Amino acid sequence: MENFNDAQDATLNNVEETSTKNNGRNDFWKSLLPTVLGISISIVLTFGTNALLLYRYAAKDRKMTAMMVMGNIETFANHLEQCADHMGWNDTLATYLLAIPIDSLDFVDQNQLLYCINNVTAYYTLNHDQSAENIFSNSIDTWKNIGIFEFIENTGQCFADIKNIKEIYDDFLGTTDRIRNRMVQNLEACPGNTLGSKVLHDKEYRNHLAHIHSQAEYYHYLAAYVRWKNVKNMQLMGVSEEELKLFIEERDKKQVTIGDAPEQEMFRTPVIHVDSLPDIKDWLK
Repeated sequence: MENFNDAQDATLNNVEETSTKNNGRNDFWKSLLPTVLGISISIVLTFGTNALLLYRYAAKDRKMTAMMVMGNIETFANHLEQCADHMGWNDTLATYLLAIPIDSLDFVDQNQLLYCINNVTAYYTLNHDQSAENIFSNSIDTWKNIGIFEFIENTGQCFADIKNIKEIYDDFLGTTDRIRNRMVQNLEACPGNTLGSKVLHDKEYRNHLAHIHSQAEYYHYLAAYVRWKNVKNMQLMGVSEEELKLFIEERDKKQVTIGDAPEQEMFRTPVIHVDSLPDIKDWLK
């Protein structure tokens, strides 16, 4: 009987020890769980915050790059339109010159005639800043950052159109220079008794003047076409025309000004007169 009681007491002691150990293990896991959970949440928040910040920075860079590109395209369209507007003034002078009867050219006021001739083909130069285009065209990272294939494709087409338009415009200016240079070299062979009359007797020159009007219309159309394609870029990037206009204005305000460019007249000096030179023998001593 005593052996049975001893065995029973030993069993109870083992149960109590096991229960105590289990309670200790439970307390350990209970205390560990909040720690692990807290660390996990901290890691998630840290990496999640960093990822969110990186996403926002990438989105900001993407929009800034797109604004630079679209602003560059819009600026070219503005310059082209200015050239076309000025060509309208050239067309006014051309209309006046062509309206003068050929047989009356020798009797027209020559000062007025030469003023019109000197200015009728004084066209604006079409400028295009290629810095934004080069950044866009030569950087795969820029394409990856933008991430919108349709925008990349449409922008590439815009820059290709701009290149073609500038070549067409520059070719027109080159043709004008060629006609002028040919006339200067052959004025003596042209009919007429005055300089203005001789110039306006040239058939190729008169034909050139007659086409200024159609050229101005063509460049107005091309400016509108470039803008139309750029509107698609704005829609793809979620940018309004007013927002792009403000961006261009702010960009132009921040440009550094360094004053007027030097003029050649500033460096002109009187021609050396031979009598002012010392005797060559004295000068060589």
